[in-house]
Amino acid sequence: MSILQKWKRRVQLLLTDTDLNGVQHRDKQEQGSALVMVMFVVLILTVLGLAVLSATVGGAKRTETRENDVQSLHLAQKSLDETVAYITAQLDQKRNIDPVSLDTDILNITQQIQNQINTNIKTSTDLQASGAGPSQARLTSIVYKGPEKGATSQLTRYALTLTAQANVNGVIRTLVQEVNIDTFPEFLSYALGSEHNLILNGAPNIIGNIYAGNSLLTSRTARYTYKATSHTQSTQYPHLNGDAYVQSLDAIQEEKVSNQYTPINMDATLANDSLGRVLGISLEQVNIKNKKKFVQVNIDQTFIDKIAEAVSVNRNDIQTMYNSSGQNPAQLMTDVAKRYGIKQLTLPTKPATPVRPAVGAPSTEWDQYNAAVAAMQSYEDQMAKLKVTLATLDQSVVFNGDLELDGVTFNQLNYAQKAGKWFLLNGSLTIDNYQQSSINIRANMLIAGNVTIQGEADLDATIYVMKAPSNATDYTTVLQDATIKGLNGKEVVLLSKGGILLNRIEAFSSTPTTIKGFFYTEAAADLYGVGSVFWLDGGFFAKGDLTVNAVVGDAVGGASDIEVNPSSNVGSRFRVTYNEGVYADQQAGLPRIQQVNVRVGKLELQ
Repeated sequence: MSILQKWKRRVQLLLTDTDLNGVQHRDKQEQGSALVMVMFVVLILTVLGLAVLSATVGGAKRTETRENDVQSLHLAQKSLDETVAYITAQLDQKRNIDPVSLDTDILNITQQIQNQINTNIKTSTDLQASGAGPSQARLTSIVYKGPEKGATSQLTRYALTLTAQANVNGVIRTLVQEVNIDTFPEFLSYALGSEHNLILNGAPNIIGNIYAGNSLLTSRTARYTYKATSHTQSTQYPHLNGDAYVQSLDAIQEEKVSNQYTPINMDATLANDSLGRVLGISLEQVNIKNKKKFVQVNIDQTFIDKIAEAVSVNRNDIQTMYNSSGQNPAQLMTDVAKRYGIKQLTLPTKPATPVRPAVGAPSTEWDQYNAAVAAMQSYEDQMAKLKVTLATLDQSVVFNGDLELDGVTFNQLNYAQKAGKWFLLNGSLTIDNYQQSSINIRANMLIAGNVTIQGEADLDATIYVMKAPSNATDYTTVLQDATIKGLNGKEVVLLSKGGILLNRIEAFSSTPTTIKGFFYTEAAADLYGVGSVFWLDGGFFAKGDLTVNAVVGDAVGGASDIEVNPSSNVGSRFRVTYNEGVYADQQAGLPRIQQVNVRVGKLELQ
């Protein structure tokens, strides 16, 4: 056998597990294969074990790092929250906020916090991390950007930037937050609202946010008076396209039985259905806002501010004069005019109409007639001059007596620049305009008497109606068949110590009366969209109850009741659309508030 053949034979024997004599030895070969297999499996398991161990250790480290990261973020936010709470607490001690001195107040608070930062006092509560030493966060920076000046240069918004840093087991995180402090009257943030009860009877259509300081009551029944008789009209529920700010979820109530209200079902599975039925909103659109945080308006203190601004004197002097007058706005205007020499305007006395003497009358009669003609001419000249003066005002003035703008004798009241200038009307204002052209008013006004507006008027004004009501139902402001449009895209902000009446004599039309403006009353208020159609572009707020009654469809006056056709194409007969531009438009005349708003921005990670 050749050498090549011998090697082939050995290979065959190996492949067949036999020796050179052809005897098989499978057991011995199998034992060797098992050992190799076991070693291979052990190797695989060892590699897998090491991989799992490595992943476990890495995961634990990542988990610990993530926990430290989360804890550091929470600590940094806690430090920011504590600082905001401190700022708020300091400002809450102040009442009847004076915007002029607020800048100094915020600067002082900022300096106090900066001093604490410099001495490492301004820190949050320490957090003892599990298995580690104490971790700590602290405020590292506070930057006061100062007041932001609006178009009228009145200081209205104050911005702070807070920076906090936290260190948890070596994981450092830094958060930045913007804090805005403003003196905006809060009632201007809502389309409809009341510091007491907001009562929505029937189907008003509200585009904007609403606020109820006590209860938010809804009903699908509108109530109204027609021909001296009280009536009700079943219609749809109110529809809100915005958020509802209430004291609690139980404050939202539905009328189940006449004049009996029950909290709506706020069960987790039924809340959206209940809110959708009575307001057309979801639970996400309901916000809880404690009325203690509501920023109230102080009309009397604002009145003093504006008088002091009008005559450029210290408000403390005006406050003393106001107290001496028995807090009588009319008397204060008279006293201010005398003491400070502010320009005064007065209607000239109209003489008797001249009567032409008969032919051949004595010369004395002709002398009297000529004198009467001269007096009438002088009167007309004075009225013409006054008309020009009212149309070209350039300084604060006191107008003594009642003023009527009828579109003919007087057709405008205009300041080219109204910031810091006030028209003090020591009497009542009447706008009675049925001319084709509108009456234009561009002025900030303090009015001691009543306000009555009829017909069309274009306004860019902030108006304070200071006459105290004689009783709870006394209307000191009446808008009757009034169409109020904004002048040059602006609007009117009207605040009245007495009630405000929005009324239409020529009712039952499907063409809405449009009123652009914000209205505030210290009394209760009732608004109707049943026989009348009102579209309010702005908002309405009452310190007392605010009640809105509205139906959907056409309305026709019947013999004894109003006939409503809900199937017509006419929607709600009362619609209010919130206008957020009022802050920029009227900030120079906005009222003094009881306390400031502190608003925090979003957290930013650095």
